[in-house]
Amino acid sequence: MSDDRATGAATLKALRRRRGLSLAETARALIAIAGQLGRPRTSLPSVAGLQRSVARWEAPAPTRPDARHQLLLAHLYARTPTGSIALGAGSDFSELLDALAHLGEGSAQLAELRSMLVAAACWPCCRRVCRPDWPQRWRTPRAPTRPS
Repeated sequence: MSDDRATGAATLKALRRRRGLSLAETARALIAIAGQLGRPRTSLPSVAGLQRSVARWEAPAPTRPDARHQLLLAHLYARTPTGSIALGAGSDFSELLDALAHLGEGSAQLAELRSMLVAAACWPCCRRVCRPDWPQRWRTPRAPTRPS
């Protein structure tokens, strides 16, 4: 295994441990996030199965989480333990992206993941001024209009 993959696995483990989460608690958190995102319960394995996946991502010879699990991890680590959103440099989310890069994820997928989380973070604030005729994923605020 390359040093990069070992660094990615160690970073994932450090993120989880820093939050005081066990493997099972991480699995339960990911399942809860999937529910909040409207994913059917059947789209994920059991807690035990997901716990094994988390352990594989952190193992000495790690596997890389697939795209759906990366999205769940991104939602988990985009929020601080107190519930606020933190996506910038030095955040757990930024550290997650670094870990995924070390595990071999491509820059295009990482950019897409960041874009999706930024959009999700902004959506509650900007939905009142967004164009309703655009697809929800790519909404952009309307330019202010001048009073007539």
